Amino acid sequence: MPLLPEGSEIAGYQIVRLLGEGGMGAVYEARQKALGRRVALKTLHAEYAVNRDMVTRFLNEAKVLSRLEHPSLVQVSDFGCNADGTVYLVMEYLRGQSLGSRLKANPGQMSAHQIMQVGWQVADVLAIAHSQGIVHRDVKPDNLMLVLDPIAPSGERVKVLDFGIAKLLKDPDPKGVKTDSLALLGTPMYMSPEQCSGAGGVDPQTDVYSLGCVLYHLLAGRPPFAGEGPGQLIGKHLFQVPTPLIELAPQAPPKLVAFVEQMLSKDKSQRPTMSEVADRLGELLAELPFDGLPTRSSLPADISTPAPDATTVQPTTLGHSLGQQLAGTSAARRYLTAAVIATAIGGGLVFALWGARPNSSPAAANPPLPAIQAPGMTATIVPRAELPMQPESRTELPRPVTPTLPQPTAAAVPPKAAPRSGFRTTPSRLTPQVPKQVHRDPFHPPD
Repeated sequence: MPLLPEGSEIAGYQIVRLLGEGGMGAVYEARQKALGRRVALKTLHAEYAVNRDMVTRFLNEAKVLSRLEHPSLVQVSDFGCNADGTVYLVMEYLRGQSLGSRLKANPGQMSAHQIMQVGWQVADVLAIAHSQGIVHRDVKPDNLMLVLDPIAPSGERVKVLDFGIAKLLKDPDPKGVKTDSLALLGTPMYMSPEQCSGAGGVDPQTDVYSLGCVLYHLLAGRPPFAGEGPGQLIGKHLFQVPTPLIELAPQAPPKLVAFVEQMLSKDKSQRPTMSEVADRLGELLAELPFDGLPTRSSLPADISTPAPDATTVQPTTLGHSLGQQLAGTSAARRYLTAAVIATAIGGGLVFALWGARPNSSPAAANPPLPAIQAPGMTATIVPRAELPMQPESRTELPRPVTPTLPQPTAAAVPPKAAPRSGFRTTPSRLTPQVPKQVHRDPFHPPD
């Protein structure tokens, strides 16, 4: 099939450039015109697009990834068939480098900590896939993408790619593609013995063996077996034992070497499960000293930031100079140094506030400032002009006088007039009931 030219359009996606080509299709960098977003567009070659089973297998990747949720899985956003018959799959565009390209450019340059980080992340993804009844069947360095991620413990996150030939152990779709038991699917250099015998005996333990081959390659600098063709490789996976890792990687941790060889057991019942692989690699990672996050210079050239120009003015402040000195240290040392600096700054502030308190001596109130010298600079101390000392004088302020307010005088209340004799009081509804009193007056007889 002729490759798609740059600038051509498929279902609203404009082709920018070719990223890679395989036996079944090609992958392009494209731009979604509606949103202006960069995506990776995967197409199937025309000779396979007329085969229903091949189309179903190609679109199987979207079906598989829709069942899984994990930050180390590539996200699929669209798929379909164009008007000209081109079958396409749209995925997120990854900015990084495949593990296969890393091994070709720098073989044997990864530390034991980085190797176990890669293995642990891949095992964590595949353990989730296995729990959903999905077997990848093509675990190899070219299907593992290393992308920059400052949150990841090693500074890079592994993205597991190409679930196109993944096997669904419990496919609810009765019309789904059926794999021939005699078909060979995968990459012979990393295929398990049961996978080399045919697709019928493939189960989750196949991915364990393939991941063991990848870890063997990372430690030894070469795969477990080499051959001139697929036939030789298949025969070696079936009947030969790889060279002991202790001979090819004597510097590797012995526990890791023994565990990788267990993953490469010919008898799949002797291999650990993928969940056990993730747990074991996590335990081995905890036993190793942390070798620090990778610096920008150690990242791939296509994702690292350019080095500053030689004419760039170097910062001279205290914070920048300390940041330059701490740039190459480990995370633990950076945290400890930052704590010491924070303690020193806090102590200096307390000392300055204590010296500036009132009624202190002039020398304590104005201590000489310490000289701060940045790397590569000469400190210059400028003498401070001394002010003439003036005797302290206190001006007595008049005490506030509290005004005396006139005291209120009691108003003269006229005395209550005594009742006239001869009158009697009678109870009413508004007065309390009191006993009736009779006034006897010799001059006024009662009624």
